[in-house]
Amino acid sequence: MLVLYYTKFTMTKDISYPRHSIGEHLIDFTLVFPKDESVEETLLEIKQKVGSWPNSETIFVVDNNNKLTGVVDFKKLVTAPSSQKLADIMSRNFQALTDRSHQNTAIKLAINKGVESIPITDQNGHFLGIIDSGQILKIMHEEHIEKLMHFSGILNNNALVSGYKARVLTVVKSRLPWLLLGLIGGILSTFIAKIFSHTLETKLALAFFIPVIVYMNDAVGTQTQTVFVRYSALEKIDLIKALLFEFKVSIFVSIPISLIIYLFGLISFDSNIGLIVSLSMFLGMLSSAFIGTVIPWCLDRLGKDPAIGSGPFATIIQDLLSVAIYFSIASILL
Repeated sequence: MLVLYYTKFTMTKDISYPRHSIGEHLIDFTLVFPKDESVEETLLEIKQKVGSWPNSETIFVVDNNNKLTGVVDFKKLVTAPSSQKLADIMSRNFQALTDRSHQNTAIKLAINKGVESIPITDQNGHFLGIIDSGQILKIMHEEHIEKLMHFSGILNNNALVSGYKARVLTVVKSRLPWLLLGLIGGILSTFIAKIFSHTLETKLALAFFIPVIVYMNDAVGTQTQTVFVRYSALEKIDLIKALLFEFKVSIFVSIPISLIIYLFGLISFDSNIGLIVSLSMFLGMLSSAFIGTVIPWCLDRLGKDPAIGSGPFATIIQDLLSVAIYFSIASILL
């Protein structure tokens, strides 16, 4: 029986799987058992084939067509009566993934259910192998590196995988579009500043605070985006709940920061400068929390990787909005 299943499984090794699919991480698991086999027979086969046992604490039970029908916890197996059949002690309530599933699903399942090994089947339920804890950690590492690249606006997979071995033009093509988008955002910021040039002429000191306002708003937006991307990989996020949570956090974070910048503006210049800068900082940080939540959420709803929205695109919008809020408040209060 075991030899037959092993032959079936090894035939799947020639299959070409899509990038980031579970099939890329499939581990051979030849020790599967028919449901009518006894506990004693199962333990004997395990003892004989112990060298083939991967990182798993679960016994997988299949039918005559090699379809996965149940699982048995190893502790339950060794404590069950020797004459009892696997069909009597196996659990039919188990979590399995298909070889064509995205590798992210293995991470979600491992974290949400606390499983150390996941059975993998084909689209028809035929048992193929497992993903163990070692492979899950490997997948998490790959996803982490790719998210970092997305944050930087490096989205070309070939450039990402090859690293410094990639062709220079390939890397340039992956980076240049986002840098050009950033340049356009900078030009638009210049036009905004030009529109409010009369305000700057009235209070030249306002120009000194532009870098710190833009930086703080970007920092809040980046923190918000990072949290969203992290949890969106594990579960479906409710937009309203996420916005309310981030607004609460942003309010408590922005109040002390706004008070500090107000005191600095008051001491270094005057009360008007302090009020303009602190109010702009407060509203800008709230808007950054909104942008940092909504953009990744929209991309996620569209079936796109939300990490893409956590890069230069969201940053450009935050920068433009920060400058617009700052000069609008300054023109009103002056």
